[in-house]
Amino acid sequence: MSLQPRELINKGNWCYINAILQALVACPPMYHLIKFIPLYSKEQRPCTSRPMIDRFVQLMNEFTNMPVPLNPRQALGDKMARDISPGAAFEPTYIYKLLMGQQEDAEEYLGFILNGLHEEMVNLKKLLSPNNENLTISNGPKKHSVHEEEQEEQGKGSEGEWEHVGPRNKTSITGQADFVQTPITSIFGGHIRSVIYQQSSEESTTLQPFFTLQLDIQSDKIRTVQEALESLVAKESVQSYTTKTKQQKTGGCQKLIKNIEYPVDLEISKELLSPGVKNKNFKCHRTYRLFAVVYHPGNSAKGGHYTTDVFQIGLDGWLCIDDQTVKLINQYQVVRPTAERTA
Repeated sequence: MSLQPRELINKGNWCYINAILQALVACPPMYHLIKFIPLYSKEQRPCTSRPMIDRFVQLMNEFTNMPVPLNPRQALGDKMARDISPGAAFEPTYIYKLLMGQQEDAEEYLGFILNGLHEEMVNLKKLLSPNNENLTISNGPKKHSVHEEEQEEQGKGSEGEWEHVGPRNKTSITGQADFVQTPITSIFGGHIRSVIYQQSSEESTTLQPFFTLQLDIQSDKIRTVQEALESLVAKESVQSYTTKTKQQKTGGCQKLIKNIEYPVDLEISKELLSPGVKNKNFKCHRTYRLFAVVYHPGNSAKGGHYTTDVFQIGLDGWLCIDDQTVKLINQYQVVRPTAERTA
């Protein structure tokens, strides 16, 4: 669907919320999921056990289809500006109230929203199937064949932990946190697999679920998202003992002023994937397309502002949204941010 953009009124310190809301509206799977859920008024249902879901259903219904031009080519060139005339601006106060006075940055707020929606869906599944034991099973690897040719998982050990038999009959103990499947995990969920190797001992493997993948970009060697992903899965030595060191005071949270390159189409290389995944030839499952970028201008981590660039499917182009301002932006500006506009 080609949604008509709408500006979000910011009467307070809500730019970090507005930036994430615009990004989530621009995510097609997220939009269609929420639009699939019925919209109820307070009169129809005065009490609710799913306040976050209901508020996001209300938000998505604020956006409607953009009028289709008589000539499809009308959306090109100078005429595009006329076709993206934003709808009436509004203030999503019902979304702001979900925070209950908490102050967070944009990335923290994204995690807050995804976890909140996920937890409400988990509770709804429990209400629908209170005796369904499958609800305690995570959405990661189960006890079945993961390596098509030479891997096998055998249930041993405590709950949430099993012995994994890999290539050349090498074993490892695998533990995994429970992560109930919901539509939110289907869109945003993933798992990090970490393995500890020790001489003359079984490997210890942990599968940890995530919604947002946080990449360390502090090293001077890391200049691209691909390099940050490679650093995330790189092997590192861990000593068998710990030492106490003096913590150097840096004056609190510091913003890292650094541009990281990222493509419009990102393919997760097989080298970054776990055994049992990398050998499956599903290129479409590891190819991602950029649909939104959130920016934080300024040099300080304690203040500043947030804006969002979103891909508008109907126009096959990008929009820059800054609270109550919507303007066209070209793709080159999206993937080549300046020091004043850090992605």
